[in-house]
Amino acid sequence: MLLLCLQLCPLAAQAVDYAASIESAELRHAAAGYYAEAHIEYQLSPMAKEALHKGVPLAWNVVFELRQPGVLWDSVIFKRKLAYSLQFHALLNQYAVQSPYDHSEMFLTLSAALNYMASVHDNSPIPANLLQAGKPYILAVQTQFNREFLPIPLRPVAYLDHRWFLSSTWHTWPIQK
Repeated sequence: MLLLCLQLCPLAAQAVDYAASIESAELRHAAAGYYAEAHIEYQLSPMAKEALHKGVPLAWNVVFELRQPGVLWDSVIFKRKLAYSLQFHALLNQYAVQSPYDHSEMFLTLSAALNYMASVHDNSPIPANLLQAGKPYILAVQTQFNREFLPIPLRPVAYLDHRWFLSSTWHTWPIQK
């Protein structure tokens, strides 16, 4: 038993958190309503990079929630999910990012593709009538790695191996209208 613990200790020490992190988020006011924006840092594990370079597409859902604080729990008054996918095209030696609203961009480097994905702008406005003046609100943002987008043989590994835990936790920012 002691031998097994000693063998696993170096692996635990090498474990790195590859989860995405939400750096910032805000609501921008416009004539049509409010637009949600966020900045997300993606950190891919070596295993995810290897799969990407072998042609496996990776996908995330960026979720925006506008919440109204309550006594026991917050109530969600608006929710939107934006889908992003990242794929490497070996013949072109380029990375393709499929963003919401069926928009695709090609990049020469992985870091350029991840930087493009980092800046999230929701093009559909949140109706202005959902927010009342003088009331506090919370903007919550999370990015969820979509394991169901992976090929079927890879999914069990992605659910069990920490190197595939590429989602973020919920991050919240207070909004005062």
